Amino acid sequence: MLINKQKSLLNKIISKFTSFDKILLMIHENPDGDTLAAASALFLNFKKNSKNPAMVCRDLVPKPFMFLPAVDQIHHDLLFGDFEIIVVIDCGDLRRTGFADRLKKFACTKKKILINIDHHPKNDLHKLASYNLVDQNASSTAEIVYELLLKMGAELDKDMATALLAGLYTDTGGFKHANTSAKTLEIAAELMRLGGRIKTISRNVSLNRSIASMRLWGLALSRMRRNSMGIVSSVVTREDLEKCEAVEEDLAGVVNLINSVPDSRAAILFYETADGKIRASLRTESDDVDVSRLAALFGGGGHKKASGFTIDGRLQLDKNRWQIVLN
Repeated sequence: MLINKQKSLLNKIISKFTSFDKILLMIHENPDGDTLAAASALFLNFKKNSKNPAMVCRDLVPKPFMFLPAVDQIHHDLLFGDFEIIVVIDCGDLRRTGFADRLKKFACTKKKILINIDHHPKNDLHKLASYNLVDQNASSTAEIVYELLLKMGAELDKDMATALLAGLYTDTGGFKHANTSAKTLEIAAELMRLGGRIKTISRNVSLNRSIASMRLWGLALSRMRRNSMGIVSSVVTREDLEKCEAVEEDLAGVVNLINSVPDSRAAILFYETADGKIRASLRTESDDVDVSRLAALFGGGGHKKASGFTIDGRLQLDKNRWQIVLN
């Protein structure tokens, strides 16, 4: 259990939160439900305790997560020097923060504190941070934040419970993925007892599909291929997005569905981004497959069962086969 193993670390972090008022919560680029949920819960707790917290994220909040409390208060840029503590939440590496150079400068500034809260494997943020509250066995960063808040003696209200429950829900695929442990379900049950709105979460995250997104999913599913190694893959181009009148965030969840093919070892979804790159999302439920190792070969990262990477290039159809053309 995180609290038993890292009691001393938790006490040090809580001491910093008690001693300082100006706290910046950093949400990673292309934010998902976990990073938004964990940040939201911490933000609400600090507000309750008369602190001066703020949240920052380089990108916009995807529509499915607009229901989360306080996400309308997220800034897209701030002066880091105005804060005494920066808490980096759920970032697999420094680059994913969207503010790498400025974060390095902050970490090197005297009397400034950088706290890394995460469930990804060790990365370049670990060397930079003053404190690393990291548990790779946790289902999500929201699970870690839940334990941190308990240790802080926080009184979880309905909004905080809903936020944390959303983090657990999204990072476990609605409690379907292999990272769903008995502990995760126990925490989820407690959050529901505290007023966590599971119906609101499932309606927004799992059932919030527009006609445009369903068309896009149909295209992705129609292109599924399985190779001799048992890897199922598909592709989506910018042209597909335009034809379907969809946006990138409509792809959320597609790779998980592709990964549900029986007897497949892993799934990969390749899609073109607006800045002329190809992003790959990798998933697996196999215990003997580590997709993070494949992602690392291309400069990416993530978890053993959920990772990704980005390369410069475009997708091209050649004789009924999709190919990656590098820039």
